Amino acid sequence: MGTGAVLLLFISLPFVVIYFLNNGNPYTRYWTERQVPAHLEAQGLTEDDLLESHWVLPKYRINNDIYTDGYIVRFKDEPTVTYTYGVKRKGKNVVQYCEKETETIDSKDSLPATTLINSDSTKHSESNCIDHLANR
Repeated sequence: MGTGAVLLLFISLPFVVIYFLNNGNPYTRYWTERQVPAHLEAQGLTEDDLLESHWVLPKYRINNDIYTDGYIVRFKDEPTVTYTYGVKRKGKNVVQYCEKETETIDSKDSLPATTLINSDSTKHSESNCIDHLANR
């Protein structure tokens, strides 16, 4: 029985690792998908104010105080600005990253031409935002 359990562990380990690499950690994803919408609602924002909102797993390491998972939000009144939120490891508080992606529209094709990452203050910027590359 002990040998079978060890063999099963070795066989299943690569599948578990591949799952985590492709889908993220289910525990941190749960907290991110739960906390960020509640944070936005506490600020008086509703689903009607949002153009897009969903969980995302970044391709690179971010701030060690924050779970790697992120939550992307675009507002209807600012459709070219993409905000990213995260959840702190300690306390599970939601924070907004100061860096935002801004699309510029190519007038000839009416397609997004460039995505700039900036830290400028915008309409939905929070005063207590954090740098996503700090504390790496």
